[in-house]
Amino acid sequence: MTKATILVVDDDPDILTTTRVALERAGYEVLTAANGLEGLGAVRISRPDLVLLDVMLPGENGYRVARAIREDEAAGVYERRNRIILFTARDLSDEPDREQLFSDFAQPDRVVYKPFEFDDLLQQIGELLSE
Repeated sequence: MTKATILVVDDDPDILTTTRVALERAGYEVLTAANGLEGLGAVRISRPDLVLLDVMLPGENGYRVARAIREDEAAGVYERRNRIILFTARDLSDEPDREQLFSDFAQPDRVVYKPFEFDDLLQQIGELLSE
């Protein structure tokens, strides 16, 4: 069985490294990108099984990158739907209308709020990859 490939896109080098190491230990192949445009390029070239995408990125933010991935899907660029988990330190749960607006725009499969527990993240990744 081939290992699933996960692309981690985050501009914080500590989070990028820590997440990469934890995912590799869990048995995943991991690609990384430090900004939105680099992440979008990696999706288009490498076709990962899942994208962990930070919201606050230099250049194109995570919402826009997720939206661009969804637009590529609609145009038939990919043979399957990309699984996307947005992660963010900005909890919008106290602003449900705004949270729904961003979710409708980006269409992520899940949103994970920082700080997060790696066990919880791994569980969500496992659930999405088994769908």
